[in-house]
Amino acid sequence: MKGLTPQELLAWRKPYQSFIISNDILLTSGTLGIYGAEGVWKSMLAIDLVFKVSTGQGWFGFNTFISSVFYLQSEIPQSPLQGRVLKYMLGNKNTSENCWFCTELYEKVDKGWGYNKLEKEIARCQPKVLIIDPVYNSISAKLVDDYEVGLFLDRLNMLRGKYGIAVVLIHHNRQLEHSEGVVFNYGTDEWFGSSRFKRWLDTMIYVELTNDADPLVDLRLTFQKVRHAETLIQPIEVRCDRRDLTMKLKGL
Repeated sequence: MKGLTPQELLAWRKPYQSFIISNDILLTSGTLGIYGAEGVWKSMLAIDLVFKVSTGQGWFGFNTFISSVFYLQSEIPQSPLQGRVLKYMLGNKNTSENCWFCTELYEKVDKGWGYNKLEKEIARCQPKVLIIDPVYNSISAKLVDDYEVGLFLDRLNMLRGKYGIAVVLIHHNRQLEHSEGVVFNYGTDEWFGSSRFKRWLDTMIYVELTNDADPLVDLRLTFQKVRHAETLIQPIEVRCDRRDLTMKLKGL
């Protein structure tokens, strides 16, 4: 901790790498939330993001700064994840050794033991981006509990401060939540749960299906919040192909 005088602040020079995704969508050490209902290809978008960022390729019209990525997923076993990644690499003719895929079906980052396991991997791999997919599997507390959510976000801030990583959270906004025999159903298009999530995230992208057909699927990505952007970012339309997991701006 060190305070800077105005002269010292103006003399400070930002790091050479100041962004992960251009247009201030994801800054170095920044935060991004991608969310929507179940089954709207959020995890496929996450895998696409892994490869686009780790190879420095454009992401739906936005530039990326080549950055190593650690993808922690706790929703499906490693076998189907392997199948998805292989299908994506073959279909997109894209591969990278600048990323890591980690399957951990029981991981609670808000707990000391869970945080320590994750930090060991972050220290080993030294990624510039951490993707957690999905949020609800990585936190032990109810997502509406401000205090408990605060502990979870504090852990992520510790990683950001210590390792300089950006954090991307993938979230099912309509996921049922069970607590003490009561089922909570947050049926809303907003990022449900504690308002601390919305305050903490620099950028929030809402994903929705506009066409769910076989083999082509259309998505709309709405930038509901881009804290650091100087101009409004309009929604984008994305076309996905089930056959090879290719994704591109619709109309291209």
